[in-house]
Amino acid sequence: MDNFFKFLNSDRYQYTESEIYLKNNMEDKIATFDVFIRTEKEEDYGVVYGIEEVIGLIKILNSTSYEEKKKYLLKIFDSPELIQYISSMKFTGSLKGVRNGEIIHSNEPVLTITAPLIQGKILETPILNLLNHQILTATVSSRIVEAAKDRKVLFFGTRRAHGFEAAMSITRASYMTGCGSSNIIGEYFYNLRSTGTMTHAYIQGFGMEKESEYKAFDVYIKTFKEEKKPLIMLIDTYDTLKRGIVNAIAAFEANGIDDSYEGVYGIRIDSGNLEILSKKCRKLLLESGFYKAKIILTSGLDERKITKLLENNAEADIFGVGDAISLPEKILSTVYKMSHIDGKDVMKVSNDEGKMSYPGNKNVYRLYEAGNVTDVVALAEGEEEIALKCDGNARKLTVDYIIDGKICEDNVKLLNLEESKKYYESNKKYLKAHWKMVFSKSLIKLKEKLLSYI
Repeated sequence: MDNFFKFLNSDRYQYTESEIYLKNNMEDKIATFDVFIRTEKEEDYGVVYGIEEVIGLIKILNSTSYEEKKKYLLKIFDSPELIQYISSMKFTGSLKGVRNGEIIHSNEPVLTITAPLIQGKILETPILNLLNHQILTATVSSRIVEAAKDRKVLFFGTRRAHGFEAAMSITRASYMTGCGSSNIIGEYFYNLRSTGTMTHAYIQGFGMEKESEYKAFDVYIKTFKEEKKPLIMLIDTYDTLKRGIVNAIAAFEANGIDDSYEGVYGIRIDSGNLEILSKKCRKLLLESGFYKAKIILTSGLDERKITKLLENNAEADIFGVGDAISLPEKILSTVYKMSHIDGKDVMKVSNDEGKMSYPGNKNVYRLYEAGNVTDVVALAEGEEEIALKCDGNARKLTVDYIIDGKICEDNVKLLNLEESKKYYESNKKYLKAHWKMVFSKSLIKLKEKLLSYI
């Protein structure tokens, strides 16, 4: 089955406008559009993910046959001219942008599309559909991992994700920023090792009698200990302190599980006051000689809760996070704005300064020196000037992915998941630096010039 429907995951107004362009002979005008983020706070950052899927979207457009495109379009539109144009259309423009794993701030171009007007116009919604959620997910999971400091973070939120594709994109984006996952299909498709042990229902399956919880733990340990699999006992099904931790320790002792065990062993707490319970459980574990036992904390955790737990010295080796990554708070949004058309620079002007865009074809540079980071957004024609002024300390973040319809395969290879993860890890040092973003003087002058027309 073809995938052209993914390209048509769009809004009608883009095609309504495209019909106007066709009827007024505007379709061949070359336009430039910027994709960038807006953050709630000026100092906030975003983590880029999903660029390879945008390129995949363009590949779908170019590889789908005329007949297949027309089959879809005839069901949606009634303009013969528009149907004929889109059915015959291939992407002939250029696409540049930053890499997956790039850490950026507001108004820094994530992607720049330069193409005949209709080509660039109808890409807006599909691109934003791909990037908005993935950039948000990568950003939130990055902040959670940073909040956890040197503790591991596991993504447990597949059940809350908005369908299969969302679950996959979340699993990939959170992996890039340092999360493990319980998602098994992510292991199948992307070789991302999944993790997970038991639920409350497993323990309930043995009943509610005094000895039932112990039996559940005992059976679990006996089943998996020879395989050196993780032995993490969920201890809050009935009573964390009076039953759960007591039964877990007893089951470990009865089965010879101690610090010599070659796999991971320990407990998980999923309800109650995690700070107090984790401290009391750690004390009991230490008193019983389980010095290497892991404590996993779950239960509605997010960046703020994890930060507070660690500030209060909660005992935790691993955090499990679900909703905060699957259904993240909107801390940024990704937008798509025209910046150049038919040889003229343009910009979105607004009474709300935060919604104002910047004109021109731009590149992004990063200056890093003595713990200070400066991102410079500059007009593309000013690149040599920027590079020279930075005395060799500047790095160009903008990468060419498609030039005149031809894919730059060597650059696209940098977008695979493992390369993206390595690149993100190399960028994490910037999170601890003093960071600012500036626009080049020539770009500011251009903006002021255009504003004078209003």
